[in-house]
Amino acid sequence: MTTNQTVPSGLQHVLDGQPDDATASPVQGALHGIRVLDLSRVLAGPFCAMILADLGAEVIKVESPEGDDSRHFGPTVNGQSGYYRLFNRSKYGITLNLKEDDDRGTLLDLAKTADIIVENFRPGVMERLGISAGKLRQINPRLIVVSISGFGQTSKLRGAPAYDLIAQAMSGLMSVTGWPNGEPTRAGVSLGDIIPGIYGATAALAALQERHTTGKGQHIDLAMLDSLVSILESVGMRALHGEEPTACGNDHAMSTPFSTYKTMDGSIAIAIAGDRLFPRLSAALDRDRWLSDPRFRLQTTRNKHSSEFRIELEEALSAMTNEQAVALLEHHQVPVAEVRSVTDALTNEHARERGLVAMEEDGFATLASPLRLTGSVPPRPAPQLGQHNHLIPQWSGKTIEYRS
Repeated sequence: MTTNQTVPSGLQHVLDGQPDDATASPVQGALHGIRVLDLSRVLAGPFCAMILADLGAEVIKVESPEGDDSRHFGPTVNGQSGYYRLFNRSKYGITLNLKEDDDRGTLLDLAKTADIIVENFRPGVMERLGISAGKLRQINPRLIVVSISGFGQTSKLRGAPAYDLIAQAMSGLMSVTGWPNGEPTRAGVSLGDIIPGIYGATAALAALQERHTTGKGQHIDLAMLDSLVSILESVGMRALHGEEPTACGNDHAMSTPFSTYKTMDGSIAIAIAGDRLFPRLSAALDRDRWLSDPRFRLQTTRNKHSSEFRIELEEALSAMTNEQAVALLEHHQVPVAEVRSVTDALTNEHARERGLVAMEEDGFATLASPLRLTGSVPPRPAPQLGQHNHLIPQWSGKTIEYRS
């Protein structure tokens, strides 16, 4: 999508609801004084560093002279990549050709003044360039190096290329996503990158805290595949203990009703886990007989008769529109929602009240951070390629000095 309109018309009322000082920078953020070198590209690493920037760290993105590949990803907004702008907001930007001795020397000088380095090169590349995590930590023992790769620094698969789709496929996640007897399905966003990015930021902050005690940094080895496996929650636990989970559409394998259900003009999501909320649903739909029906009165038996219960529930909803059904169930405090489009989710009243869309100082609309600390900072525009090269001499000095 290409547009000359910075703020989509559907988002204008959301942004109009922001406070007047929405783009005003606080004096300092929660991570004031922490310097991060972001050597990463595209998504997992840039997202990790973006979280740190959102919390006020001074993040310096180091790109090759050709730039991060994601500078060419859509959507294009006023000639710039909206994708790149999202994941590289609030960062400074410099260019270095790490294949050249002089530029590698500059990076090593910068590493002496840094607290954290984030990188997502394929394992072995940093060593071949002469800037391995070990060498970086040798010249700066307090340095924390966060390495995000597909399969980790030590796996036999360490050198294999990895993308989100590959991680999702290998993790088992795709096998339990989609409809019964259907094709394995990728989740709609790049969880294989996003999850290790979140873990990377969390690990970096924990390592900073540990450094207060030990005085030393460390090398953090994060794998996309490991990260996805770690969030398999009940699906993973069922597999560990004798069951082979399979895809079940929008249903929950252990809770009924916990799915989307048809109404007169569409479908709604209803989520009831356990037996405490079930009487509310029965009362709302005037189906008290469900509470005495041996198939339905308990969660354990409802799960065994989920198809039969779906028929009864959708029959009760068939005389109502989505709007009517949601209003009725909300009145009875049953967890319920319409299935919204992405645009709806970004433009509704909740989005406005919670500030889910943020406006950068040049009028660019972006996804807001959900972190609401006193030390969170509003987003600033992502850097142009090499925009801050003139600051390299200052940054490569021996003393760390925070620059706003």
